[in-house]
Amino acid sequence: MVRAALAFSPLRDASPRDVVAWARRAETLGYEAVFIPESYCDSLAYAQAVALATTRLRVGTAITNVYLRHSTLLAQQAAAVQEFSGGRLLLGLGVGHRAVNEPLGIDMSDPLGKMREVIGTLRAAWTKGPHQPRPGVPPKVLAAALAPHMIELAGELSDGPIFNLFPLARYPHALAALRRGAERTGRDPDALQVCHFTTCYLSEDRGAALHEAKRMLARYANLPFYGNMLAASGFATDVAAVRAAWRARDVVAAERAVSDDMADAVTLVGDPARCRERLAAYRMAGAALPIVFPNPVGESRAAAVERALEAFAPQRAR
Repeated sequence: MVRAALAFSPLRDASPRDVVAWARRAETLGYEAVFIPESYCDSLAYAQAVALATTRLRVGTAITNVYLRHSTLLAQQAAAVQEFSGGRLLLGLGVGHRAVNEPLGIDMSDPLGKMREVIGTLRAAWTKGPHQPRPGVPPKVLAAALAPHMIELAGELSDGPIFNLFPLARYPHALAALRRGAERTGRDPDALQVCHFTTCYLSEDRGAALHEAKRMLARYANLPFYGNMLAASGFATDVAAVRAAWRARDVVAAERAVSDDMADAVTLVGDPARCRERLAAYRMAGAALPIVFPNPVGESRAAAVERALEAFAPQRAR
């Protein structure tokens, strides 16, 4: 059966109960996991709720912001979810965005060092204590990674990377960096699980889907980490135009600056067959577990999620 996961976020148009109900449905359709992004919510709290409402489904975070919790509290929270879930937690870690962290007074001058410190604390806490509970089997740790140095760190310390807004063209260099990191510490690169998080705009109206994708990408391209990665991936012109538009406070121009090519390269846009083809391409490139984050195109979020649940269900995949 094809491996697939979904992501559900408790946004303004999705209640906590919706997230749990969608996760239950995902389990019945054969999905391997449900991941919770941490966008103005507590990803681990939702992961625990999903775990308690399901029996087989793996529960993940994509991602938990390592700057927003003390690493010892994170170790305790994750260990509790791991035990409540019966060992089903996939703890995705990331450094978040400067636009979120720095207004809180958080120093992001050394994100690599922060990720290294947090993963080290987690590993030690879960095996040596004194934090409780001590999980019988430690959670899998996944590291959100965009730039080569963070991808190498993921290979060195984590159980695999999470790529987001990641073009296929980046895979050869990214997998080489992952291998370098793993081999630096004598680890088997082939034992690492590459997860590919992809935002999805599923619609028979490709123009409408592209419009929604561009609205999202105009904001992400203006963020330092994502904008720099997209520029290095062949979309420097798009990113420069997006950033110029934001400096002029012209939202419409920023959205128009995102090309069809960039939107198509880093999101799922269009009808179900086209989106399934793109997922197959990610798997061929090296993604072990695609994570689809469905978003509405002229409909409610509930309707978009239901269509995505059906479109990408592993039990129905050809």
